[in-house]
Amino acid sequence: MKYSFIHKRMFFILLFLFSAVRAQTLIITNNTGRAIIIKNGKNEVTLNNRDKKEFTETNRIEIKISDNKFRYINLFLDPTDKLKTTMGKNDEMIYSGDKAALHKYLTETLNVDTFGKINTYELIGQKKNIGELKNVTELLFLDVLKKVQLPNIVVSPEDKMSIRRLKNYIKYNWLYTIFSTLDRRETAFKKEAINYYFKKYIETDISRFSCTTSLHYSVIEVLAKNRSLLQTELPTYPIVEHTDNDNINKYLPQNCQKQYFQEKYNYLEHINGHNKEYYKKVLREKFNEE
Repeated sequence: MKYSFIHKRMFFILLFLFSAVRAQTLIITNNTGRAIIIKNGKNEVTLNNRDKKEFTETNRIEIKISDNKFRYINLFLDPTDKLKTTMGKNDEMIYSGDKAALHKYLTETLNVDTFGKINTYELIGQKKNIGELKNVTELLFLDVLKKVQLPNIVVSPEDKMSIRRLKNYIKYNWLYTIFSTLDRRETAFKKEAINYYFKKYIETDISRFSCTTSLHYSVIEVLAKNRSLLQTELPTYPIVEHTDNDNINKYLPQNCQKQYFQEKYNYLEHINGHNKEYYKKVLREKFNEE
């Protein structure tokens, strides 16, 4: 009897601990005055005005405000965190709760800080001044790290999973803005720049590279296109679905190849392209995407 009681007690303690570990929560309130559609992975839910919805165990939420207007929230929460966001009039997003300031910056300002420098990088590239490019990009990167309260971008064994994901997201957001300008540059300048950023920030990721966002895909695509300039070999992968882009896609892990088809489908869906159903079929049949 005593033995049974102890085991029951242990069961409820473990159940409590397990529940606590899985308690990461995002609460969205819709005060826009109209219905919005929220996509969480493959699931969609309509949130009418004044409605509130709780989401758990998710790292990314897509909010469809209208046919051509979307907002995205990438989440970097610890297991017991609870973040609240209210969609207001004029589509303003108000954050409260755990890590509210961090998520407000990531959603509202990060892209302004990083993408806003693309024209500057273009001008530096025209001058072919690699020293200036390094200085300008590294100073911006340090400023971003300060704003998200990260002492550095190096992942350590002591980092929580949320911090590892945050470092990865910040790094590839920043690298994407640089690589999007390098791909059009003169070869000697491009070679020096690509190898600098690859050696310092990407090489340690290559053996386990994963495309969790389109930013990762865009960076690895530039590397694959310019692999002859790299002072190292990129690993190759089986082609999931053969296309005219096989010479690039073979250097992309499977989930990056999926991102290739997703990017193609999104574009064709946007312009109502005639071949969009092919990409939708590949995503569904080869990558289990609806």
